[in-house]
Amino acid sequence: MPSSKFINKLRPKKKKDKDKHRGSMTSLAETQTQTPSEVETRKEYIEASILSKVNLDALNEKDDSNTFKSNIENYIGTVKVPVGAVQVQVNGSHANGKYTVPLATTETSLVGTCNRGCQLINMCGGVESVVIKKQVQSAPIFHFESIRLAVKFNEWLGLPATFESVKTNAIAVVEEAVLVKLEHSVHGNCVYSRWYFDTGEAVGQNISTYATKEAMESILKEAPVQPSSWDLDVGLARNRQAATSLMIDGRGVYVTGEVVCPKEKVEEILHVSAEKLASFSRESRTWQLISHTAGSTYQSARVIAAILVASGLDAAAVVESHVGISDMKLTKNGDLRVIVTLPSLMIGTTGGGTKLPSQQACLQIIDLPEEKSREAFAEVVLAAVLGGEIGMCAAMISHHFVNKKKRTESETPSTSLPNGNSVIEEDKAGEAAAEKLNGDATPSEQVNGDSAPGEVKEETKKENKKDQSN
Repeated sequence: MPSSKFINKLRPKKKKDKDKHRGSMTSLAETQTQTPSEVETRKEYIEASILSKVNLDALNEKDDSNTFKSNIENYIGTVKVPVGAVQVQVNGSHANGKYTVPLATTETSLVGTCNRGCQLINMCGGVESVVIKKQVQSAPIFHFESIRLAVKFNEWLGLPATFESVKTNAIAVVEEAVLVKLEHSVHGNCVYSRWYFDTGEAVGQNISTYATKEAMESILKEAPVQPSSWDLDVGLARNRQAATSLMIDGRGVYVTGEVVCPKEKVEEILHVSAEKLASFSRESRTWQLISHTAGSTYQSARVIAAILVASGLDAAAVVESHVGISDMKLTKNGDLRVIVTLPSLMIGTTGGGTKLPSQQACLQIIDLPEEKSREAFAEVVLAAVLGGEIGMCAAMISHHFVNKKKRTESETPSTSLPNGNSVIEEDKAGEAAAEKLNGDATPSEQVNGDSAPGEVKEETKKENKKDQSN
């Protein structure tokens, strides 16, 4: 690792510190220094209309145990997770505009890589997105004394009248649980079923489970044969499971989107070519196929998990939510088309921990519309994921990801340019250098003082190599 003495030479002059915060939130996301003034400056980039409705003090409140009594058993305290934010333009069927997306994480470089991708998206007009469907499943299984009884029950379960009866009884118990489809099949003396519900603005796992239980107990009285026993769910719903079948019928919100980035802007922001990104995408899909991964994304799990934690949703939902497809390919004129599809996004805007003070503040920062808020939330999450995919792939190709991890994990503060790029980078030879900062000294001048451009003092090289070998 470079020594602290070496890193200090790479830092810009103090008198220019204020300049690096001018422009937008994207110029602040990679800044590791957390002084009160810098934190307040970041908040200023959130729309004034949003700030008037959001109590940001909730992010720093120390709540007593009564605040969490509906969300936890055997309460002993809380864990503080830092929250960063990126801004991304969304042109969706339900979300339209530039959205501030809170990311709660302790993982270094996550916000930075996501931010760089979002910056490119914003320069290219935003993500075009659409929600295809939303549904969550429960999957009860019924056991019978013989296969013939199982077949008879299966035939009854497939009748339109049975479907309507289940739908009516489910709504009577939970108004938000609207049955949209019922699948079933026979395996020996058992009938396996999968019940699909539209659960409104809530994630819906608990709603669908409760509605299934109450509705099943009611309609079993009408069945021509009675099961010897039945279980509420044996895993066919794929709750918290990364199943490849999720790519077919989905779970939660099914959302897809794309952005087309001119090749010139790709190189300007990411410092890699559109051709390299498209090639990297093809190679990655090949090896993901060989590895039998569920889906083919790069870091969707990291971005989704950070949003789930920030918004008070079950972090374990990242298991099925991250299953998706990330694709980068060239258009006819050589521009970069980036596509992301997430068929199983288990998110909602009500229920669970969304009502807790700090989590509620994070949702309010996003400023979702009241109508179809869950669909809008899905489109915003997709846009943030798409930004993370772009940023991560570019960082891998250029090797900047490892360099940034080294800097941040050694607690070395980094500063950022107005375009979101870090001041401290490594060149192709692996030697640290600094980029220009708003017309300040050149990288060689920042390192060596009065040395000629392109020269690096020999003792500096030796000192750096010695530290890296240790």
